[in-house]
Amino acid sequence: MKDRQSKFLLGLSTVALAVLTVGLPATWAGEVFLTGHDPDFHSQSSVGAENLLRAGLSFVTGGTYDDGAATKFLWVESRIPTPGGHLIGENGLNALGLTLGTNYDRVDAAELATVDFSKYTAIAVASSFGGLLTRAELDGLIARSTDIANFINGGGGLLALAECSPSSSFCDGSLLAGATPPSPFGFLPVAVSSVATINSYHVTAAGAAAPFNLTDADINDPTHNSFGLIGGLTVLDEDAAGTPTTLAGNVTVGGGGFTPTVPEPTSVLLLGSGLAGLAAWRRYTHRRA
Repeated sequence: MKDRQSKFLLGLSTVALAVLTVGLPATWAGEVFLTGHDPDFHSQSSVGAENLLRAGLSFVTGGTYDDGAATKFLWVESRIPTPGGHLIGENGLNALGLTLGTNYDRVDAAELATVDFSKYTAIAVASSFGGLLTRAELDGLIARSTDIANFINGGGGLLALAECSPSSSFCDGSLLAGATPPSPFGFLPVAVSSVATINSYHVTAAGAAAPFNLTDADINDPTHNSFGLIGGLTVLDEDAAGTPTTLAGNVTVGGGGFTPTVPEPTSVLLLGSGLAGLAAWRRYTHRRA
């Protein structure tokens, strides 16, 4: 009898732990990957840029960006005629073997206003120099900055590629020009800014480590901005002046910045499972009495 009761209690404790673990949010937040590089442009001719784009997409989608299953990410880019010096950024996705409608959907400014972000694992924003992100898409993203923050806080990912700093010698900001000064990355409801960048670039220890596994060869195509503020993210690579150029993190959004998340302590889960098992054990013994 005691052996049966012990096995019963062990089974209940295991189930309780599983239930509690499943009941918790998987990450408590979303993955954010920001870069001043434009791998959507360069992946069309560079293996290194393919690696950078793949690393960003994999991080923000939890590795599902190319699984061909029901999960898709959302690609934000204009479909204007391609100006000189630019390429269609979406073709960078195709260079990775990704397919419209299977791996991702796309929206431009007109479609951005009504798209349901909750249908996607991540929002991926094309570069404004190299790719075809225009001021219209940027304004549309800014208008939905609260929705984007809620999406991240609900576990969604965000990938944002190079947006031009007006002072950068490596960047033509004409696609973001408007009646008011352009606001690169203005859709981020946090303290992150675009600044001029200085060639060349090197990965940090965090950038070289899993899950990114980047090398200096992956990030040394022409680049269009670095970041004056990092807002709580981790620096993955830096320009020649040591200014952050790629940032990433598993974060929540609020209070004017990104807040890195802390996994639920194992001890709390074990305590919860123990209490659940004890309660079940008491009910079991009461019925047997």
